[in-house]
Amino acid sequence: TYYYRFNCTKAPFNDSRVREAFTLALDREDIAKNVVKAGEHAAYAFVPPDTAGYTCKYQVPADLAKAKALLAEAGYPDGKGLPPMDLLYNTSETDKLLSEAVQRQWKERLGADVRLLNQEYKVYLDSMSRLNYDICRSTWLGDVLDPINFLECFLAGQGNNRTGYASPEYDALIAQIYKESDAAKRNGLMQQAEQRLLQDAPFAPMLYMTQKFLKRPEIRGADTNLLGYFRWQEFTRAGGANK
Repeated sequence: TYYYRFNCTKAPFNDSRVREAFTLALDREDIAKNVVKAGEHAAYAFVPPDTAGYTCKYQVPADLAKAKALLAEAGYPDGKGLPPMDLLYNTSETDKLLSEAVQRQWKERLGADVRLLNQEYKVYLDSMSRLNYDICRSTWLGDVLDPINFLECFLAGQGNNRTGYASPEYDALIAQIYKESDAAKRNGLMQQAEQRLLQDAPFAPMLYMTQKFLKRPEIRGADTNLLGYFRWQEFTRAGGANK
């Protein structure tokens, strides 16, 4: 999942209304179709659909009217009074294109003055870890095929959180999930947890990414799974033995 983190420890993103406004204002379909153009899907939740049978029922809506209302409620009508903010991204042509696209959307739709800040990868990681940013581009690739591997990223103090987000209610739901062995009950708890996370909006989900590779037409069995893993031992060549 490709997403944008908000620094929840500093204004204006210490206000959940501002974070939600920036999230609701994005036109993900336009970006998926016209910017990256490699089969990526617009993301309206954090956990990719059908991860070990789990799909989040709550989806972040694209709702510009509500975004503007939330921003006004937070004290920034039509973006007036919003401080200039930096969007941090690492050196990458794709990340540059995506950052330019959301910069443009937030300017046109919310009146936000978002400046682009590019850093080399190691510096970018350090800035993100130290919360030395306003908005930061991010991705998460699952380590294991389980939704909890995504959801636990935003536990308070968790090393992968990197937003300053902390919710005792969210942490309590994750603790319940760890202990629950009944699949249906566990799924229900994950639904609750992800909905709360998306509504608190410490980040804005953007895209479900694709894996890009070249494959010779005679190769068979080159099917990947949701984690992007190949089973090389299952590869065969059409009309021939395994090689």
